[in-house]
Amino acid sequence: MSKLNDKINVILFGGIMVFGLASTLLIPDKEFSEIENRTLAQKPAFTLENFFSGNLDDETEEYLSDQFILRDSCVTLKSSTDALIGKKEFNGCYLADYRLLERMDEPTEQFNTNITAVNNAANALNIPLSLALVPTATDVYKDTLPTGAPTANQQKLLSSISQNLNNDVDMINMSAIMYEHKDEYIYYRTDHHWTSLGAYYGAKALLNSMGYEIAPLENFNIQTVTEDFNGTLYSSSGVRSVTPDSIDIYVEQGNTEVESWRNGSPEQGTLYDFSYLDKKDKYSMFLGGNQPLAILRTGNEGGKLLLVRDSYADSLVPFLMPYFSEIHLFDARYFKQPLSSYVNSQNIDHVVMLFSLKNFLTDTNLTMICK
Repeated sequence: MSKLNDKINVILFGGIMVFGLASTLLIPDKEFSEIENRTLAQKPAFTLENFFSGNLDDETEEYLSDQFILRDSCVTLKSSTDALIGKKEFNGCYLADYRLLERMDEPTEQFNTNITAVNNAANALNIPLSLALVPTATDVYKDTLPTGAPTANQQKLLSSISQNLNNDVDMINMSAIMYEHKDEYIYYRTDHHWTSLGAYYGAKALLNSMGYEIAPLENFNIQTVTEDFNGTLYSSSGVRSVTPDSIDIYVEQGNTEVESWRNGSPEQGTLYDFSYLDKKDKYSMFLGGNQPLAILRTGNEGGKLLLVRDSYADSLVPFLMPYFSEIHLFDARYFKQPLSSYVNSQNIDHVVMLFSLKNFLTDTNLTMICK
């Protein structure tokens, strides 16, 4: 009976594999996985060079893995099975206290290079320069991590950065306020960003450092625009058991005009692009996602602020609008103009470099603009 069962299992497994492979080859290829939020491998081109070098085998294996018709179900099944047997790390993410926390590896030499770049920028500018680094949720909730889980000590890294900055650079302590409010909904469960509430507290720390007082929370008319957000960590980990996140809006666009530079010339932008709520990448609703440059003209009194930023700034910038006449969002990944020349041409009054600490450790673009 045992041998018969073994044969049945082999036949069933073989049948599933043959069906899956045949379906994979017959069904048109998918270019992008919404669930994994990444581009999928496409059918490799046969060339003699690829064949004899062995690259064709590797490309074919990657192609079949990405295009396998049951891939999404298999990824979900594997992560669920791993969780049941006690596994805690899933492709660089920890499942801890009903949330996903992203592992941060120890920094490379890029860490010191970026500190030097910030110092160089301060030397080149004749206006105030602030550095605001946001700890990730992994640091704020490190007490929930699995025992012995490897991840960098973010507080130690922040202290090292502070000690090595020029006196001309004002380092804004974002950790204190995030720790103070750690029991609130300040980071998404399925995504690496802070929530709008977390961004509010970040804006409070930033504005306080500049001599402004942010309005109390009860003054805001909070709107929940979705309760079905599964973010980047949901995509990369394969874990599907974490409750989806909600996204809130605290500030209306009002009379603020947004100028977006996506393709080398100005076009009308928006503070919130609600079309992203129908897509997987819902966080890109804020400002319509990554772009080289965006300029907000608020119509309010105040100076001109330049944010050299990553995507954490997208949900923070609405809280800054009452205090500045213009806010420029400069993304060094896509916009390569030297910082000093942009500051001079736009008559900027204050520069803030705002990054998540994880991004600051690995960013390779600061040296190109900090001249």
